[in-house]
Amino acid sequence: MKIVFFGTPHLAACMLEKLIASRHEVIGIVTQPDKASGRGKNISFSPAKETALAAGIRVLQPAKISDSAALDEIESLGADLHVVAAYAQKLPNRLLEMAPLGCINVHPSLLPKYRGAAPLMAAILNGDEKSGVTIMKMAEKMDTGDILMQEEMELAPDETKASIEEKAIELGGRLLIETIDRIEAGTITGVPQDDSMSTYVKQIGKEDGLIDFNEDAASIERKTRAFDPWPGTYTYLDGKTFKICSARVVPYEDGETHEPGTVENVSKKAFMIAAKDAYLEPLTVQLEGKKKMTVEEFLRGRKIEQGTKLG
Repeated sequence: MKIVFFGTPHLAACMLEKLIASRHEVIGIVTQPDKASGRGKNISFSPAKETALAAGIRVLQPAKISDSAALDEIESLGADLHVVAAYAQKLPNRLLEMAPLGCINVHPSLLPKYRGAAPLMAAILNGDEKSGVTIMKMAEKMDTGDILMQEEMELAPDETKASIEEKAIELGGRLLIETIDRIEAGTITGVPQDDSMSTYVKQIGKEDGLIDFNEDAASIERKTRAFDPWPGTYTYLDGKTFKICSARVVPYEDGETHEPGTVENVSKKAFMIAAKDAYLEPLTVQLEGKKKMTVEEFLRGRKIEQGTKLG
């Protein structure tokens, strides 16, 4: 089967690798335009583009996927099926209906739960014990198409964005190839989603990483796992951005209360920060302009006073 693939980040590149290794033929990919990054503003390719180039696959990078010229070029490739994984632009109806076998999407959640842009982060933030991957037929409205295949995966209590993504990649790659094989054989039927059970998650921005110590400590700890490495979970120390990259929750003693955001229990190797209902003990941190380090390393180079107020 001839496939055109749409995707951009690491997850997309891994799905593309699975397709390349299968018996199906990837005849082109569509990914986001190259970006300038770093202090030198060097041009960097998306992970999906890197994977395609290494395999000698044609790469298209329209600024707007809805432009008629871009759609004409994609149509000229003559794909049997379009496959989407984290492309980051809304696909127009013409594109959804262009390939004879339609357009399918790899979505890392148990749809209709966590429709939207950040389902893996949402699973961690909400303390879910399970997540999953859904392969769906794409529809005009985001993440509402019929479910073709879906499978659960168990989540560990200490799951991070990186670890949950790797689980989704392994599961999603297997489901994707199985789905395509069944589409080709004509042995798969879509199941409509129950819209009454749907939930949506918004795109995460840098501002979402700012810590509010008036929240419960467990919620803040989950943010450190969901938002590492981006946007990071951060506060301010002496006017500088202070990232808490990993942490653990330490319960208060009975009747113990503290002003949220106050540094407590400082030693040579550790300190704690008061939250609404418990302490947050940082384990790895990064002060603006410095590298990521353990708290013990941080305290060897910088003194932090008992009672310091963060924020």
